[in-house]
Amino acid sequence: MELNAATLLFLTLIPAVILVCSLSRKSSPSSKEKRPPGPWRLPLIGNLLHLLTSHPHAALRDLARKHGPVMYLRLGQIDAVVISSPAAAQEVLRDKDLTFASRPNLLVTDIILYGNMDIAFAPYGAHWRMLRKLCMTELLNTQKVRQLAPIRDSETLSLIRKVSAASQGGREPVDLGRLVLSCSVAITGKATFGQLCGSGELMSVVDVAVRYGGGFCAGDLFPSLWLVDVVTGLTRRLWRARRQLDAIFDKLIAECEARQEEKTTTTTGDDDLLSVLLRIKAEGGLETAINTTSIKALLFDMLAGGTETTSSAAEWIMSELMRNPEAMAKAQAEVRRELDGKNPQDHEGQMERLRYTRMVIKEGLRLHPVFPLLLPRLSRETCDIGGFEVAKGSKVIINAWALARSPEHWHDPDEFRPERFDHSAADYKGSQFEYIPFGSGRRMCPGNTFGLAALELMVARLLYYFDWSLPNGMRPDELDMDMVVGSTTRRRNHLHLVASQYKEIPTGI
Repeated sequence: MELNAATLLFLTLIPAVILVCSLSRKSSPSSKEKRPPGPWRLPLIGNLLHLLTSHPHAALRDLARKHGPVMYLRLGQIDAVVISSPAAAQEVLRDKDLTFASRPNLLVTDIILYGNMDIAFAPYGAHWRMLRKLCMTELLNTQKVRQLAPIRDSETLSLIRKVSAASQGGREPVDLGRLVLSCSVAITGKATFGQLCGSGELMSVVDVAVRYGGGFCAGDLFPSLWLVDVVTGLTRRLWRARRQLDAIFDKLIAECEARQEEKTTTTTGDDDLLSVLLRIKAEGGLETAINTTSIKALLFDMLAGGTETTSSAAEWIMSELMRNPEAMAKAQAEVRRELDGKNPQDHEGQMERLRYTRMVIKEGLRLHPVFPLLLPRLSRETCDIGGFEVAKGSKVIINAWALARSPEHWHDPDEFRPERFDHSAADYKGSQFEYIPFGSGRRMCPGNTFGLAALELMVARLLYYFDWSLPNGMRPDELDMDMVVGSTTRRRNHLHLVASQYKEIPTGI
């Protein structure tokens, strides 16, 4: 979520644009008396200087400690309210969920997501409700996720073989970050399209969307100055990525339609998600029609949501285990005890028995939520949150990272302690607002079950088949934990570890 080069260039041109912004600024419908408190702000740019940091979620947490859990910021021409306590988050995400059920329009999502035709950023309305129903009943329900288990089994075993080959018998460090990303791409690609596809090109588009998707483009902050993104070349760069995406999706859709026309008794039919979407499009009968454009937008959601997020989470979890050898030893002992002697194809069926390993994953997602500020919400009408007025049209930011590290709700919140989830009510359902790695309410991530299934099996198999150590005699407390924050949080540098094979890896499964 760092300010990009276009926005930084804009900030250097303040004298040239101050008149335009002054004329275009509208007074807020919320009175200053009822507006939430907030830090000092400058004319024109407001509070942007407070976010000139590589860790905006931490900067917002620190500001909230001074100004309160419901905090007002002026981000250029945008009114924003930052939520930093479970009580305030509950008001936004549960008690007044419908009021905050929409999304702000961003330059990146408008271009890459086909005018926000996807489920993640579509404005609240009939189209979004139709997409959500499709996800819950056809695409990402428990039965469909279970049906895709053979893909997860095959690709996570492929990951294990690649780790073994790259390690050269434990002599060479392995780029684990690159390998878990490749595994995530393969799982998501096969589940979505029924085949491996131009993953390099697709992931380059995902990278562009993640890098600029934090809502900090010049046009996102100063809508009246949208031309700045054109002049700096950002808009052209995004449209180039969009055309690249179109070419890939058009080819994949055409191939899937051809397979459906030539369907035989040996064809898997609706096994992949694209086939499901094309069948639903052909059948019609929906409240709002689904067309090729909305299918492309959904495909990108699935691709981005099932690759970058899963691989980043796996990398952070393995990083924390390397920094905490006792937790690593305990998780490995459990995995090896429960999976030894079991058919490798039934490993996923044993996940419920891996109680401590699941706590490790929960703790990893607490310390490193993939979306530290979730996805922004938009206030559809003026209402009160925490005794303060949130004006209609305000951008609402939920600091999930701050909630999960609050000393009021977590003991030693910055420490990696999986045991804290023993007998804890916190889960992934979004009902405990101090722990919402996937969000909560209507706009909660619909793909969390799919992502967790892949993440759990990936981590369990990495722990089962290998003993891990840091390269070059590095101590656990020396491990680099620097991060890059865009719309997601990922390691700045890939995790490199030495892998020594513990168990024979099955072949031909």
